[in-house]
Amino acid sequence: MQHLKNHKYRKFIPFIGIAILAIFINLGISFLSNFLPNVTNVNLASAQSVPKTQTYTIFCQRIPNNPIEQDSDPVEVGVKFFADVDGQISAIRFYRGVANDSGYIVHLWSADGLLLRQGIVIEGQQPAPGWQTVQLYPPINIQAGQTYVASYYSSTGRYAQDIGYLKKAVDISPLHIPADSPDNPNGVYFYGLGGGFPTQGYEGSNYFVDVVFSPTATTPGL
Repeated sequence: MQHLKNHKYRKFIPFIGIAILAIFINLGISFLSNFLPNVTNVNLASAQSVPKTQTYTIFCQRIPNNPIEQDSDPVEVGVKFFADVDGQISAIRFYRGVANDSGYIVHLWSADGLLLRQGIVIEGQQPAPGWQTVQLYPPINIQAGQTYVASYYSSTGRYAQDIGYLKKAVDISPLHIPADSPDNPNGVYFYGLGGGFPTQGYEGSNYFVDVVFSPTATTPGL
């Protein structure tokens, strides 16, 4: 009988040893943690201090009524715009109704025709029909209240065109498209092989050219 009792106690000895070992391990970890830097808290604080950059566009995912104008001549089409605040243009986007094996070239111009940046989109990178976004490297700084022109060149024409759309201004703060007028046409185009600075207008046509804009600083009300 005594032998059985001792055997019963011996069965619990390994479990008691494991429990004691676990207690010592926890005490050791707690002791060492007092001497180690709190890396987790440092990383969280750094992540929270990085502000998120807000981007803006004008036409979002709007689809033109006439996505493919049956004009096959090489042409550059674009739009005049300005921003309420200083910022950066990181991309030009446009609605493409049909594929073009020659691809497209986008341009950002100053109001007087100085080429500020350009980018190339190769056919097959993005589906058609749909909005095409072409990154500008590096992004270009623009100034509040200054007019700029965003455009793209198509060697085969067949651009989107909604006539009369820009007879009224388009205001999607902080971006604005001035209304078309005889003295200041908008949207704009230029016919010619290789494209060029677009200055001519046709009855306030919207060619669905847009930009991706980021303010350089957080501005109240945006």
